[in-house]
Amino acid sequence: MNLPLRAARRPLGVLAALPEELGDLLATMRAESGVETLTHGRRDYHVGTVHGAPCVVTLARIGKVAAAATASALIHAFDAEAIVFTGVAGGVGRDVRIGDVVVGETLVQHDMDASPLFPRFEIPLLGQARFAADAVLAAALAQACEQFLAEEGASLAAHFGTALPRVHRGLIVSGDQFVASASAVGTLRDLLPDALAVEMEGAALAQVCHEYGVPCAVVRTISDTADEHASTSFASFLTDIAGTYSTGILKRFLSAWAASRATPL
Repeated sequence: MNLPLRAARRPLGVLAALPEELGDLLATMRAESGVETLTHGRRDYHVGTVHGAPCVVTLARIGKVAAAATASALIHAFDAEAIVFTGVAGGVGRDVRIGDVVVGETLVQHDMDASPLFPRFEIPLLGQARFAADAVLAAALAQACEQFLAEEGASLAAHFGTALPRVHRGLIVSGDQFVASASAVGTLRDLLPDALAVEMEGAALAQVCHEYGVPCAVVRTISDTADEHASTSFASFLTDIAGTYSTGILKRFLSAWAASRATPL
């Protein structure tokens, strides 16, 4: 039996691994519509309206299994129309810098290796390694990122001492490791030359959504360059900056999402 929903329209699922990666989304939801919190599979799912869009907001926690389990619950228990994952990631592409934003167009599990039974990276019995984000959803996220950085990028760069941030679109790779060495980054570049960012959840979400025919998209702010300084850079960025990015991007994205689905009474 599905859990009860407050909104008549099917909600958008919004996920992050850590609380800081959601920015002020829950606080805004509480102020706008109030929040109904439902516990399912040891996770709290927060149901309400934020920036005009009916949403279910939750923390996936860290890792591919956690992301897949949470995505499945959003699909089956909450009837999510689509799912968006927001958070931080390590930069892998050579021109991807700390403070940039990457919107995933395709996603790969870089630690999937069932060879020689199946080609490296291919998901056994599905016959593919790369899973596409929904093109419309990814484009809307990219537009929200561009708007956010056009309006606030210069002040963010000045405040935090970073270069003027940019938006990239392309391949995000996921695995159950926190990548934190130049040699590991080099290996990823050799194996997946078009990879822009590395994280721990997105490709698992993309596989689940592919199997159930649910649109999804992933947006990642670059917190570190996945090298030996990654753990320090990640912690600092997560605490000081990540919420600012998520708040600004999600505000613009959800407002546009709500407007695109508005119907006359």
